[in-house]
Parts: sequence; structure tokens; C-alpha cells
Amino acid sequence: MQQSTTRRAILVAGAALVAAGAFATALGEETASGGTAPIVSSGKMTLGDTATTTTAPTAVPIAIASPTLKATAPCGFNNKSC
Repeated sequence: MQQSTTRRAILVAGAALVAAGAFATALGEETASGGTAPIVSSGKMTLGDTATTTTAPTAVPIAIASPTLKATAPCGFNNKSC
């Protein structure tokens, strides 16, 4: 028997609500018994200077950019050499 898309969506939403309720209950029981909520950390945080300063260059290294190779347009691309 094939279920409709609406029925599948309702089942998925219901399963998500049940999972969220179970997680909230488990977290609530842990904090109610005097424990602390679990904290997930991804590593140590280092404190210190992270900003660097640089001196701006006095002159622009390249005044005007120009292509080293110039291509020719193929026949039919806005040229009259065809």
C-alpha cells in the first residue's frame, strides 16, 4: 500500500517532535538532579593579539594592466573578415 506525501510528512514531523521531547526530557532530568548540561567544545580557545599592522606601499606596482596575448575573433563575432 502506498502512502500519500502528506501522510509521510505528518509521520516525519511526529517523529521529530518525539525525538525533541525525549532530548528535552533527558536534558531536564540531568539538570534537575544537580548536574550541569553537557557542553560540547571543539578545542581550546587561545587568547592573545591577533591583529597585525602593515605599511601601505608607496607606489602602485602595476600602473595599467594589459594583456600579453591578443586573440582574434572567430568568423561571425562582430567582425567583417568573413
